[in-house]
Amino acid sequence: MSGGDFESTGSGQERGGKKYKKPKAGSVRIDMTPMVDVIMLLLTFFMLTTTLSAPQLMSINLPKGDVNKDRVKLAANNILFIRISDKDNIFVSRGREDGSETPLEKVNINQVSQRIEREYATNADLTLLLRFDRASKYKIMVDVFDEINRAQIKDRRYAIQPMEQKDKDALTAAGG
Repeated sequence: MSGGDFESTGSGQERGGKKYKKPKAGSVRIDMTPMVDVIMLLLTFFMLTTTLSAPQLMSINLPKGDVNKDRVKLAANNILFIRISDKDNIFVSRGREDGSETPLEKVNINQVSQRIEREYATNADLTLLLRFDRASKYKIMVDVFDEINRAQIKDRRYAIQPMEQKDKDALTAAGG
């Protein structure tokens, strides 16, 4: 019989006369193409379905025309003055028939709508004249408008007037 070399110096193993090689460790490969497709679809979906919110603005309708010529005449007893001081205190007074007004009364912000409703119950032709100090905060102005809108009254008639020096003196005298 012919002799063979049964001892192997190779790296493989011999079993039953056959030589087996150890399989090479292959690297794991992940195909990223479907993931990129999904991400792009999600991005497109959210871009198309998201609505951009427009800034909410308060529209103010200003009269057109000459200020001196187009003045509106009001009876003094049909006016409710609401003054806001530089310390954000709210004062209310009512006009009288002789052209004067009642003493200033300090009111909390959450009492403004109740006060307006009470005044409108006695006089349905009431017009609100709002006078804000320039040093007062914008938030208090918005809060006053909210209270006017909360008031359960039929017609909301109001005007914004500039704060004059006599108003500032009256507010100082009233403690505001």
